[in-house]
Amino acid sequence: MVLPKNLTLLLTAVLIVTIISMAFTKLWYYQAMNEWAIYACAIIFAIAIAVCFLMRYSVTVYEDKIEVFYIAKKTVVPMDEIIDTKVGEISIIKNYANWNLKGVKYRTYSAVGDDYGVGLKLTGKRVLYLSSKDHEALYALLPKEA
Repeated sequence: MVLPKNLTLLLTAVLIVTIISMAFTKLWYYQAMNEWAIYACAIIFAIAIAVCFLMRYSVTVYEDKIEVFYIAKKTVVPMDEIIDTKVGEISIIKNYANWNLKGVKYRTYSAVGDDYGVGLKLTGKRVLYLSSKDHEALYALLPKEA
C-alpha cells in the first residue's frame, strides 16, 4: 500500500466519526442542517477510504525491464535505458546527486514510510527514484555504470 495500513485505518475511523458526529448534530442540535450535506460527505468519505485502501506501489525487476506500478499508473523501464544507479536514503540521493542537469525530468515513486531507495539515471534526460523496504536487494538487481 502507498499509505501504511495503520494510517489508513486511522483515517477511516476519523472519517466515520465525522459522519456520525454530523448526523448526531443534525438530530439533536441543529435540525436546519441539510441532509444532503451529510449524504454528500458520506459519499465523498467512502470514496476517499476506498482510494486509500486500493492505492498500491510495487517494483518488479525482470531480466530486461523494470515495472513500477504506482497507484493506477504502470511505468516500464527497459534495462538498456539505465545509465547509472545510486542507492541510499531518498532525500540524500535526490538532494546531493551529481545528476543535476538542465532539462532533466525527475520522477519519484515512493510509499509513505520508505525512506531508502534507488535512483536510476535514464536515457532521454530522465531520472527515477524508487523507494523500497529492501533497497539493497533492488540495487543488486540493477545494472551499474561501467
